[in-house]
Amino acid sequence: NEKDLTKPAVLEVITPTEVRLTISEGRYHQVKRMFAAVGNHVVGLHRERIGAIELDPDLAPGEYRPLTEEEIASVGLPSH
Repeated sequence: NEKDLTKPAVLEVITPTEVRLTISEGRYHQVKRMFAAVGNHVVGLHRERIGAIELDPDLAPGEYRPLTEEEIASVGLPSH
């Protein structure tokens, strides 16, 4: 239910126009809606990790890599 509150977020100001926002659960366009609620517009987003899985900064948008057995286990999926 989108009316439910989310877990608290952590905001770190990097520059006057750049921040690092850490959330522990993501909902549909949550970040964009949070910033719009205080009169700001999101120009770009960059995801650094999903749960315990750090995303490879060398991958281009749309590229991917296989997950390790540990990464698969960290999201609760059965490994092969």
